Amino acid sequence: MAKLILDTSTWLDLAKPRFSEILDELEQQVEGKNTVLLTCDIVLDEWERNKEKILNEIVTSIRSHAKSALKMGELLSGKDKEDLHRIVEKYATIEKEQIELAKVYFDRVEKLLRSSTLYKINDNLKLEMANRALTKKAPFHNNKNNMADALLYFGAVEYVTKNSEIALDLIFVTLNHKEFSDSDDITKLHPDLHKPNVHFFNNVAQALKMRKELIDEMDEYMEYRFWDWIETEAEIARGK
Repeated sequence: MAKLILDTSTWLDLAKPRFSEILDELEQQVEGKNTVLLTCDIVLDEWERNKEKILNEIVTSIRSHAKSALKMGELLSGKDKEDLHRIVEKYATIEKEQIELAKVYFDRVEKLLRSSTLYKINDNLKLEMANRALTKKAPFHNNKNNMADALLYFGAVEYVTKNSEIALDLIFVTLNHKEFSDSDDITKLHPDLHKPNVHFFNNVAQALKMRKELIDEMDEYMEYRFWDWIETEAEIARGK
């Protein structure tokens, strides 16, 4: 069972309704106990600070459709303009429904985040990251104060290492490629950050696709083992 950690930017992006298919897949993997979501106070605090802004942006985007249509109507005349205005009037009713659906969707994302397994950032790790910053190792190699990013990543690595007896895999998803990616290939983790069994993605859809493919392969393997066992038992029963 892999552990999945998303940075705040990924969570905030996921809260936008256009990523509904990705959220559906994530919920299914978590509910099916194939993937465990991890988070920490850093992410929760950043989410709390930014969630109202993101929700307002979503609502503004929905409302902008009618405004854009009306602006386009300035270029029309006669029946075409009248038809467009009728469509916009219908959209005004649908708009309220879309806003409510967007809020429900946003709540789904927040529920998933807040139900994630919470790991703590200890003082020893903070000291270790301070020393890392002095030596300018990633994610401090770009001369920025990336303490929160460092604690998020190394805190998750530490948690998985200490609390997993069998599966040590950690899937780390972040949009911050300047902090975490290899300078020659943003799809790869920076060499300073390599850890055994850590899988890095800067796209949550790719991370979930990888997980789904592995889950499907395991299901096929278990089905094969089951039928192989059935055949073996049948042969034993026949005296072979």
